[in-house]
Amino acid sequence: MLLATTVMGTQAASAQTKVRFTLDWIPGATHGAFLIALQKGYYKAEGLDVTIDRGKGSAEVVRQLASNVYDMGFPDINVVMDFNSKNPDQAFPVLMSGYEEAPAAIIMLKSSGITEPKQLNGKRLGSAPHDSTFKLFPIFAKQTGVDIASMQIQNIDPGLREVLLVQKKVDAIPGQIFNSLLELKAKGVPASDINYFMYKDYGLELYGNSVAASRQFLKEHPDAVKGFIRATIKGLKDMARDPELAVKAAVAYEPLLNPDIERERLRVALDCCILTETVRKKGFGDVDQDRLRNIIALIAEAYKLPRKPALEEVFTPAYLPPVKDRMID
Repeated sequence: MLLATTVMGTQAASAQTKVRFTLDWIPGATHGAFLIALQKGYYKAEGLDVTIDRGKGSAEVVRQLASNVYDMGFPDINVVMDFNSKNPDQAFPVLMSGYEEAPAAIIMLKSSGITEPKQLNGKRLGSAPHDSTFKLFPIFAKQTGVDIASMQIQNIDPGLREVLLVQKKVDAIPGQIFNSLLELKAKGVPASDINYFMYKDYGLELYGNSVAASRQFLKEHPDAVKGFIRATIKGLKDMARDPELAVKAAVAYEPLLNPDIERERLRVALDCCILTETVRKKGFGDVDQDRLRNIIALIAEAYKLPRKPALEEVFTPAYLPPVKDRMID
């Protein structure tokens, strides 16, 4: 009997589908849905053996999915649009919206004297080239009358972005609001000394980071993709009910994280981008098709894309569970 149990256990373990998943950035409480699902065994219950790695920006996540370095990831949907337009033979759709409102912002110290977007003209903007907010900056600039040609764009390591802002070696940085604000706070900068321009406050109702899969993995393991999304939504629901679970999951994954910083980071993220009014009414994961079409047209024009990708190239709801299973409990 013991032998039979051991054999069955071995078979069950071998039947698990391996999923290599990459985040967009350094793991934190805002990634709590994935970390909770991993640590609570939600992925395992779906027959998945998931590994979660840190990312280096959405553009890099997209490149890694396109080249099958990773099976699934958490890129910015707007960066996916850009890639799909230029690489139709490698195009892949987003499968689940994560940040229902994009957290994209331009952040600066109040001592810079910058109080409106046009005052960015002639200033130094420091960013990593793969940063999703930087990739979207041309759209923000066009919307607000910023002359990018007048600016000094400095290519910097993502880990030094806030450091260089504090040292006043750059005048402004693009970033996800909940990351940059809390990084600055951790470096001793009080909130009263920080100013920022949220893209959404200037008419850019963009979606943000979303779950996607490589074309190969999607073709070979469609049921695994559905299982991954089901488990992730369970993690999202847990995080919505009790944000502290996400903080604990993040610290368990990366013990060097400061729980107080992560707690505040998640509070900002939930308020601005994750638990939006739309999500509370319609549940997690889906998008409004008219809104997404408008975003595609906006990005195609701003990026001067060679072609405007069709909506189904950018997003498909086919792998989402039923609406009743995506509603906040």
